[in-house]
Amino acid sequence: MGVRTVETPEHHGAVRSIRHHVLVVEDEAAMASLVEDALERDGFRVSVERSGEGAIAAVERDWFDVAIVDKELPLLNGLDLVSFLTHRAPEMPVILITAFGGALVAEAALSRGATCYLEKPVRLAELVGTVRRVLGHDARPVAPRRQSPTPASAPRPGAPGPLAPSPWAVILAGGRGTRLLPLTRRLFGEPRPKQYATLVGSRSMLRRTLDRVALAVPPERTVVVSVREQAKYLAPELPRPSTPHVLLQPADRGTAAGILLPAHWIQRRDADATVALFPSDHFVLGEQLFMSRVAEAAAFVERHPERLLLLGAMPTDAETEYGWIETGETLGWTPSGPVRAVRRFVEKPTAEEAAACLARGDLWNTLVLVSKARTLVDVGRQFLWRVHVALEKVAPLFDAEDNLPVLRRVFGAMPSASFSTAILQDCAPALAVMRLAGVVWSDWGSPRRVILSLRQAGLAPEWFGRVGLDA
Repeated sequence: MGVRTVETPEHHGAVRSIRHHVLVVEDEAAMASLVEDALERDGFRVSVERSGEGAIAAVERDWFDVAIVDKELPLLNGLDLVSFLTHRAPEMPVILITAFGGALVAEAALSRGATCYLEKPVRLAELVGTVRRVLGHDARPVAPRRQSPTPASAPRPGAPGPLAPSPWAVILAGGRGTRLLPLTRRLFGEPRPKQYATLVGSRSMLRRTLDRVALAVPPERTVVVSVREQAKYLAPELPRPSTPHVLLQPADRGTAAGILLPAHWIQRRDADATVALFPSDHFVLGEQLFMSRVAEAAAFVERHPERLLLLGAMPTDAETEYGWIETGETLGWTPSGPVRAVRRFVEKPTAEEAAACLARGDLWNTLVLVSKARTLVDVGRQFLWRVHVALEKVAPLFDAEDNLPVLRRVFGAMPSASFSTAILQDCAPALAVMRLAGVVWSDWGSPRRVILSLRQAGLAPEWFGRVGLDA
């Protein structure tokens, strides 16, 4: 069964048989050995690589008839490897295998170009049979059995939905704000992270975010996530006497850990919690209306708990520094308008791509997201298993100071990951987006965006003069 025929270059028309060559990409030695033995017994020639980087090198130097890729690789994500392999060798079928998957990972695998998807534990006979099948003449993508989120049978436009309980709020305050550091260093004489910088009025960006969130969410249901190295900046920003919960990570392991940690922590306290995520570097005009839109999103999520609902801002220009969301069909309605499916994300586009996004009616991705805590935890389990296991272990420990050595050890071993690239870009079937209607919004990620948005709002803080912008 593991044999193919080729025409030899030395004798045109002559045909000889060779064994099909299978690339197995698996970092667990025992599993790799079992798969290799099973395939070789069936007549295949097998090459094993223990990492994605090794697989890339192997494909560059050799020919393979099929690849078997484990999703949980030590460095390069298995889904990213699937994308590379299907681009580099589009004629080669790719089988993705994972022990920690689900419907979203299955769909992501097929959208990345995988021929099929298998979940462990998989019987070796089934795996060998799958290899045989994809090498046959009728090879085609085979979708796994799954239950897709279905469009909502929602109220008509403008109809009120059921009153949702107050969601939990998670305020993300652990970033370094690298692109804004030249401005904050000049204004404050130190490399102050932007969320602790006062750039307009008398309140820092974090303080503004806390006050905005407090319009709809009480402090006892608010969680601020930061890192220990920023504790000296954070403490003065917290309101008294009522203060939110604070989770100080011992190290910055990326936005995925920053978002999934409070989801684990909240779910332990409130199994049915709805969570709203707020980055702390946003400039918002119309704050009461902004929080009303968040409440609408929370009500929608109560009706459709399988969804992760993003708030998309109305663009004012073809911005290349922002991520864009291309919207799809209408899934349901909120009082302010439709909730739509997410077709795709366009991250940091070129000027031409941004102009096309603007013309198409795409939205800016605010990364303000509302979902059930359990849904966030589950997408973390599906797409970032190593991060999920680590956070499941340490989330209960954040309530005790004497657990710091354990937290440091676990965070030190935890892989760093971006929530947007590791999760959002691959879980479109669970995503939805609603327009942030009537609100002025800007992400203050760079000095240019800060200055532009302040000028558009008719605001000129005194530091404009200090940096030569008052002319």
